[in-house]
Amino acid sequence: MTSEKKGLKRTAGFTLTEILIALFIFSVVVFGALQVFNFIQTTSEGNDKTIDRLRALQMTVRQIEDDIRYMVPRDRRNEFGDKAPLLKSETTSANSYLEFTRAGWRNPAKLQRSNLQHLKYELIDDELVRHHWLFVDSAMDKQELTRSLLTGVEQIKFEFLIENDWKDEWTPEREDLRAMPEAIKVTMQLKDYGEIYRLFSLTKFSAEQKASADVEPPSDVNGRN
Repeated sequence: MTSEKKGLKRTAGFTLTEILIALFIFSVVVFGALQVFNFIQTTSEGNDKTIDRLRALQMTVRQIEDDIRYMVPRDRRNEFGDKAPLLKSETTSANSYLEFTRAGWRNPAKLQRSNLQHLKYELIDDELVRHHWLFVDSAMDKQELTRSLLTGVEQIKFEFLIENDWKDEWTPEREDLRAMPEAIKVTMQLKDYGEIYRLFSLTKFSAEQKASADVEPPSDVNGRN
């Protein structure tokens, strides 16, 4: 009876080899599970970054569209007190910008300011930024506010349609400061998505509207593409 109990005790345990094999199998399973988890996490983070990037791009295009849609021919003066062009733009290898005045600036806080907003889009390195001022005239130049819209922009180009001809820049002479194009084409070269562009038609203002400081564009401006 005693020998049978001893035999049972010997067969009830695990050998060192069996334990090592079990640990090896367990480690392989854990390693595989960690690999799957890391893959899922990396894919999820990549998807989140893609979604955030697309959202930033959509918001940027929407902001540009909204600003151009509400562009108005409001006279303004520069820091020297001289009349400035209604619209000004250049596209160069070092810096590209688009500057104009828009209406329809919402004022939910009921601040003592106009509904007009002077603004400027500018490419700084690979970042598209939007400047705007609390006052249209540059006499209050210190009231500038800057917001980054989109990174990863290799180039931005503004083109202007006038009499069936596209111009690469818009820098009117002194005698033609109130000139306005018929349409604006905005082309962005992005590091990840390549080239994208949007075409915006501009409102045709009458002489009386151009003489008004607070023109509101019609609600059906054909600026959406």
